[in-house]
Amino acid sequence: MTLPTFFIIGAAKAGTTSLHHYLDQHPEVQMSAVKETNFFAGPPNGIPYPVGRVDRLEDYEALFDPACRVRGEASPSYASAPRRQGVPQRIKELVPGGLFVYVVRDPIDRLVSQYQMLVSAGKERRSLADALARLDDADPHSFYLTCQSFYGRQLELYLQEFPPERILVLDQARLRGEREEALRDVFGFLGVDPGFRSEAFSSELLKGGERRRYPPALQRLKPALRGPVRLLPPGLRGRLQSSFEESFLPTVPKPELAPAERERLCRLFAPDAERLRSLTGLRFESWSV
Repeated sequence: MTLPTFFIIGAAKAGTTSLHHYLDQHPEVQMSAVKETNFFAGPPNGIPYPVGRVDRLEDYEALFDPACRVRGEASPSYASAPRRQGVPQRIKELVPGGLFVYVVRDPIDRLVSQYQMLVSAGKERRSLADALARLDDADPHSFYLTCQSFYGRQLELYLQEFPPERILVLDQARLRGEREEALRDVFGFLGVDPGFRSEAFSSELLKGGERRRYPPALQRLKPALRGPVRLLPPGLRGRLQSSFEESFLPTVPKPELAPAERERLCRLFAPDAERLRSLTGLRFESWSV
């Protein structure tokens, strides 16, 4: 059975596409051509499977080269409990020796970036204030935005199934500001040459600072285009997407959090952020919580 040896499990809007691209440059690493396979993301907890999910084992295996010792994929849906449950257990069943890279960022910034992405995709039409009107596990209309920012909760679920030495937690701030050093740590963790360098490391893919709004007609075409486009290398896919969006689509203004909303989110995320610091020994000094 040819399966991945490691997984980038998230977080969404924390740089997983860029990391997938950087790792794919390494001659000892093979990344799946489909970046987000979401193979282990089901069964759903009362919500649909991710669009474009690779759901057959034979199709999943076909994404990986048995001749390559180190093989990986990146699916942020793997760290989105309780929205999607049982992912660590399903991975352990098929890949008991798996390694995990978990990229995290300031939890409030990540939430705002995800909201902006959903607005640009036409999946969210409420104001940010309305989307955050209720912030509890019982309200899927707001919790889908917050669940992936509870990094300590997600990490604890993996630590119940895998030893801590199999999980590398990486702050996105390092991937942006200390990229070569951060990638050296990731390469060493995966057991490949940590000294590898590539010109591709100078680029950052799918940056969330400026989002573009897709009109409804184009939104309807996206499902038909998603399959062929997902087979393109992430670097090329990101450049083509950016070029198209800059040429044809209007921008989505970055939403601003009112001080009261930011304070409420700080109170919500602070206990979990402290739990993450305790579990990892990392300080996350640039975070707002």
